Amino acid sequence: MSDDRPTHSGLQQTEEQFHMLVDSVEEYAIYMLDPTGNIVTWNAGAQKIKQYTAEEITGKNFACFYTAEDVAADKPQRNLREAARKGHIREQGLRVRKDGSTFHAEVVLTVLRDNAGEIRGFSKVTRDMTDQIRSRETEAAKIAAEKASKAKDDFLAALSHELRTPLTPALAAANYLAVNAAKLPAEFAQDVEIIKRNVRLQARLIDDLLDLTRVTRGKLDLQFEEVDAHILVGDAIEIANSAIAAKKLKLSAHLNAKKHYIRADSIRIQQVFWNLINNAVKFTPPGGKIDICTSNDDHGRFQFEITDNGIGIEVERQTALFMPFEQADPSLSRQFGGLGLGLAISKHLLDLHGGAIEAYSRGRSHGSTFKLTLDAVTKRTEKNGVDSQTPRKPAKSLRILLVEDHSDTRQTLSRLLTHFGHQISVADNTQSALKIMGSQEFDVVLSDIGLPDGSGYEVISQAKRKQPVKAVAITGFGTDEDIRRGKAAGFDFHLVKPIDLHELRNVLDQVGA
Repeated sequence: MSDDRPTHSGLQQTEEQFHMLVDSVEEYAIYMLDPTGNIVTWNAGAQKIKQYTAEEITGKNFACFYTAEDVAADKPQRNLREAARKGHIREQGLRVRKDGSTFHAEVVLTVLRDNAGEIRGFSKVTRDMTDQIRSRETEAAKIAAEKASKAKDDFLAALSHELRTPLTPALAAANYLAVNAAKLPAEFAQDVEIIKRNVRLQARLIDDLLDLTRVTRGKLDLQFEEVDAHILVGDAIEIANSAIAAKKLKLSAHLNAKKHYIRADSIRIQQVFWNLINNAVKFTPPGGKIDICTSNDDHGRFQFEITDNGIGIEVERQTALFMPFEQADPSLSRQFGGLGLGLAISKHLLDLHGGAIEAYSRGRSHGSTFKLTLDAVTKRTEKNGVDSQTPRKPAKSLRILLVEDHSDTRQTLSRLLTHFGHQISVADNTQSALKIMGSQEFDVVLSDIGLPDGSGYEVISQAKRKQPVKAVAITGFGTDEDIRRGKAAGFDFHLVKPIDLHELRNVLDQVGA
């Protein structure tokens, strides 16, 4: 008898410790039910999750934790019967708190039997799964958003390719006519310039769509260097000259900044200058005036300011100017055209350069002023700025294989390159290109990427194993990823359709040098 007392005391102490442990758990609701489902015990976690105190809930049936729909379907009692039959059940579903709110719960219901196998009751462990489910839903939403974003990018890339492809022969033909303008009646010279200008405008609109996607997703690669902002402003004005002349606008430029060297991606900042100049040209009536000036602020930063006497901006609309697809007045998109992306892209680009842009207008019919600010840097002795686009004569006649499945593009580029003194062979698919490469030697392969029976990547990878040729991609696919993939496949240059004549000739000059 004396030997049993310590054992009984130890068991009692262990049981008390077990109850203390269960009672102190707050992350799980742990409680006991009698055989009919009435609540017998209640721990701290049950109170925290379900909001009832032990005094409030003890003796009540656990069906009060189920939704009205589940109770009507006799789910609480069915769960007891299933647990009795199987030993335990595990399920997830909605449960109801004291205040009537619901939460996602994971529940384990276990039958408790005595030594004779009779049911003494049930134990129930409930975990609030709201945070975990919310986290899974958030992750699923993130994955879905990433997939949707990629699908959108893929669509824009494909759309860009399809839209650019027919622009290439139009621009190439216009360039060919411009080169041979002396052979045309004088009245056609202006028409050729109109064609070139509008094809380039269409290409600019396509670029804006892709640029917006790249800059907002942080996928725009910038090449920073020290450049002369005055040169970039001058080049932007030169690009806009034909549009300025067409509307007979009076443009004055006062480049007064003493510190006018900046650290920037020259192409992208020139794009910003052109966007602002083009905007002023678009919204200024014929015979109007545009003033451009540069200066340095009190901190020595470079400032570019452009003022016009155009239609102006309503005060209440000025806050939306730099939002994508927004214009100062929705009716302007019908009157003046455009996608409302130029200013949004300009702001994104300036943000990436650590710069700022602001707009001001006294309202309708009072014109507008845009001012941008960039940090100035000390001028270096080496040459900065951008290369002139003036085309040079080819250093020598090149043997060129042109691989292009779009017949109009193939015909016009072939004729233009022949006119410039090169020897041209053509192919319209991968197999014919490789067959020609097997029987002839070339200096350059100009190849589209998307071909009917393969891709330009295949053409170039195999071509470079056969001959030491230079490879130039001519494609409507112009994303940073497209350019990286092209370089990996062996392309030395990447030209985006519509192909610019000066850019193509400069590339061929480099190859022939």
